[in-house]
Amino acid sequence: MTECLRWADPLPPQIRECRVACKDDCTLTAWSKFSECAGCGSSRSRKRSLTGRSKKKEHCQSEELYPLEETEACPCDEFLSQSYGNWSACVLPDPSAPGSLQSWMSHQEVKECGQGLRYRAVACIDQQGNPVNPTLCTDTGYMVEVCHIPCPLDCKLSDWSAWSICSASCGSGLKMRSKWLREKAFNGGRPCPKLDLKNQAQVYEAMPCHTECSQYEWRTEPWSICTINTVDDLPACGEGVQSRKIRCVKKGTTSGEARNVEDSLCDQEEMPPTAQVCFLACPNDCVTAPWGPWSNCPLQCDQGTERNRSRHILRQPASANSVCPELVQSEPCILNSTCFTYQYRVSDWSTCQLSENAICGQGSQLRLLDCINSDGKIVELQKCEQFGLINKWKLSESCVVDCPVSCILSDWSPWAECSHTCGSQAQSARTRRILQEAHEEGRPCPNQLTQTKPCPIRPCYMWLLSDWSPCTVEGAECGEGLRKRDLSCVVHWGDWPESPPQPVEDELCGDKLRQQIQQEMEQPCFVPCLGDCHLTEWSSWSSCQLTCLEGRSFETTGRQSRSRAVIIQVMENQGSCPHQVFETQPCKGGKCHTYQWRTGGWSNNERAVWCQRSDGVNVTGGCFLQKRPTTVRHCHPPCTKPFSHCTPSGVCGCEKGYTEVMTTHGFLDYCTRTPGVDNNKKADVKTNSGRLKPGPSQAQDLFNEWTLRPVGPDGRVKLWVYAVTAVGFILILFIIALSFLVCKPSKTTKTSPPPQKPLTLAYDGDMDM
Repeated sequence: MTECLRWADPLPPQIRECRVACKDDCTLTAWSKFSECAGCGSSRSRKRSLTGRSKKKEHCQSEELYPLEETEACPCDEFLSQSYGNWSACVLPDPSAPGSLQSWMSHQEVKECGQGLRYRAVACIDQQGNPVNPTLCTDTGYMVEVCHIPCPLDCKLSDWSAWSICSASCGSGLKMRSKWLREKAFNGGRPCPKLDLKNQAQVYEAMPCHTECSQYEWRTEPWSICTINTVDDLPACGEGVQSRKIRCVKKGTTSGEARNVEDSLCDQEEMPPTAQVCFLACPNDCVTAPWGPWSNCPLQCDQGTERNRSRHILRQPASANSVCPELVQSEPCILNSTCFTYQYRVSDWSTCQLSENAICGQGSQLRLLDCINSDGKIVELQKCEQFGLINKWKLSESCVVDCPVSCILSDWSPWAECSHTCGSQAQSARTRRILQEAHEEGRPCPNQLTQTKPCPIRPCYMWLLSDWSPCTVEGAECGEGLRKRDLSCVVHWGDWPESPPQPVEDELCGDKLRQQIQQEMEQPCFVPCLGDCHLTEWSSWSSCQLTCLEGRSFETTGRQSRSRAVIIQVMENQGSCPHQVFETQPCKGGKCHTYQWRTGGWSNNERAVWCQRSDGVNVTGGCFLQKRPTTVRHCHPPCTKPFSHCTPSGVCGCEKGYTEVMTTHGFLDYCTRTPGVDNNKKADVKTNSGRLKPGPSQAQDLFNEWTLRPVGPDGRVKLWVYAVTAVGFILILFIIALSFLVCKPSKTTKTSPPPQKPLTLAYDGDMDM
């Protein structure tokens, strides 16, 4: 171990102080920084720890000699820090590569995920709650914490499926294979190629394929011997029958290798006959060879065309009576029976086929050629070639599969200066732009093209002017005077007037601006004396107006005006004071306006009418007085009937709830109550009469609704009154007649008892009675 060196003299400036522990020293780390204070009256602490082999010494572990933690009280003049606002977005570190053209061309995708930092502003305040310089609390003015942006997940598809069977069971078609969606894209990953109705992505690949037609054919065996039924030992000659066996075999196999298959696999329409009529020549008959093949029909199976076949004589007849049969046969050519037409047909195009291991770029797509007859069956290509058909179909052509291009962004710009020099609303921003939009299944562009982070919160100091004081005249009550206002230095958070400013020392606002403002601390004013005509302040200048004719102006200089009103102190001086003072001046940039009368809705046969300029401003002049709409509505004759009013069409009508009854001349006769129209009626009285106990207002409504009024609203007796009177008179006559018939005495009979006198007739005036 080296000796512990001690410097007697002060250290030279080029030498930094260091210390080598001596044998008996206890080695400890340096003290950490004090923790932040929570407020006035709280405490803060700092720590250190033992290092190296000094831990083995017992006296080094004595906390009395070598304390490992110190605590002290926070001073009450300490500044407090507190977080302010929200966290910024997660900011990723800038890429190490320079932001040149070569850099983004070589790195075609910008990293948009991983670990970053986010920031939050810290406000430094004094004990009174006022903002102070943030460096008194923190070094940067920020709270910083680690954040993570999840990486994008690309769309994932399955592996290719097995090839499907050929789409055409006979001839040329397409075989398919596909990929299905396994995982959707997330958080800005490469999108899936397409989605079907079930929200499933499916990618197809099609290849041309060909299936042999008529893979199975009918194979015939030789005809049997011609069998003739003979009678009475006649010679065996003449007409007979012969047969043969047929079987369905796979085309292309030899006779020895051919194995029988089901007859359904062969074309049933082309099944050859299994029996036929045959002839055996008798000894004296003419013998001919078998028929030769039919000649080909012409290419166009026109009506009237024929085909022929022939045979030749093998033996002449022995007797003159025997005649040889015909040696040539003809039959008409029938379309789709004995005669066909042929044409070429092509399959659908395949998908674009690329070279091996290629995923995009130049490729080719293919299709296959077939020959079909007029019956729709596919035949060998040689058939079309035999008939001299020319193949005009293109079976291959070039194609291009677009390559997926991911979004390419520029580098982030440097952080801009703060939007405000002070306050809590200041922010710094940086931007980037899109250099290449995404194409096909490339990774799309992110939504975030601008990032912001808060700026350190600095106090806003400003000179604040108070309101003007009332106008005072020194030594008098009226006349020329002065009004003043005060100037004070205040601090605020930058969102004033939301947070009211607080007064601080004048030195914090600076003297330069104060000297400029102090020139506006006083202003002359005037206190009108009793009886004077006092003028108000000038109004602001009006907009520039041009002299226009039918919306067009022939001048370039317009006029604008302003005015000031007159406040009359004493009404006796009204005649000597002007009504209003106007000023005009020339101006540039005037516009022509059109003017139009506007009207409001009718209310009690009256409405408001005003003039409106084309820019929407209501004015007092500009519209032609001759075209001014009426403000009061009149009807002729006047509407004097009860519940009537003058309608917009100029005729009398009834109010809501009443129906017009017109005279034969078309004028309103009277207004009658519309049945069933009563918005205030709460229930049907006729159905609730046994339960309803209406109050006074309800009883009045019921009375108005259901009572019979003999006199209408116009004072006339209603027609039903006359009808009821007539019916009542007839009913009274009927009752009188009925009473007379009931009360008439009936004639006496022999069986009835003798009538008795009424008691009133028994009195004869005798006093004895």
